[in-house]
Amino acid sequence: MIAAIVVLYHPDYRLLERLLSSVVNQVNRILLVDNTPNPNSEISQLFNNFEKGVSYIPLGDNMGIATAQNVGIRVSIREGYSHVLLLDQDSALPTNMVELLLAGETALLRQGKQVAAVGPQFIDEKSGRPSPAIRHRYFGIQKLYLDPNSGVPVETDHMIASGSVIRTSVLERVGLMRDDLFIDWVDIEWGMRARSMGYNSYYIPSAVMKHSVGDSVVTIFGRDVHLHNDIRNYYMLRNAIYLFRFKSMGWRWKINFAPRIPCYLALYPILSNSKLKNFKIILRAVRDGIFGRLGRLDEK
Repeated sequence: MIAAIVVLYHPDYRLLERLLSSVVNQVNRILLVDNTPNPNSEISQLFNNFEKGVSYIPLGDNMGIATAQNVGIRVSIREGYSHVLLLDQDSALPTNMVELLLAGETALLRQGKQVAAVGPQFIDEKSGRPSPAIRHRYFGIQKLYLDPNSGVPVETDHMIASGSVIRTSVLERVGLMRDDLFIDWVDIEWGMRARSMGYNSYYIPSAVMKHSVGDSVVTIFGRDVHLHNDIRNYYMLRNAIYLFRFKSMGWRWKINFAPRIPCYLALYPILSNSKLKNFKIILRAVRDGIFGRLGRLDEK
């Protein structure tokens, strides 16, 4: 029994209908958790068109992606679902993706693996490039690109939340997502926390899913850099700095990420349309990350 949890925020109804159409026959239930303040009542007309159970849970305000995921996870645990499938509102699943992920998880469990989550390999919709599995080493990051024709799961330190399948029993042991992060690093923190407790995440290469990262992409010194708006840059930097205090993130992650912080401090304002405003927000992100001032930005 698997429940899909879709986090909404001012959704594009066309893309949402595409998502529901692609997932409705792959799961037992769909939970739409809406972070949209004062959501439009017309949304109910959309999911009422689907035969299988679709539940709509409006939160009344933007509570953050972690809180919305946790609302759906708690409902799934309470109602006895064995797995949850986490999804973004603009995702679209290939026909047999959930089946492939569950089969991959079953094979891993039979091998005696402690599985945190399984997920598809991603193709970035903007760049067209596949996202690799990530393994943090003491002297760099190992990127493992996946063969879609392979049936062999590939271990990764963490994975993108959208498209990932997690057993509810694992969530009960590892814990839910961190509400105070609000958005960004939520999935990475959970993956690293699970890893520190002996659970590993795996990509199933034969399951392929398109995913959009960032608002746009620029290439700097031969590397793709995903750009976000100024507020998202704040959360990304603040939460990363804050997470340095946790043992569960591991020394390898810390050693690899620390040199990037000065780069982000310089890069974000340069690439922003409002350089002075962005620089002030980035400085605030550093301060808030150091002092652990978390939650939603406009609440502080």
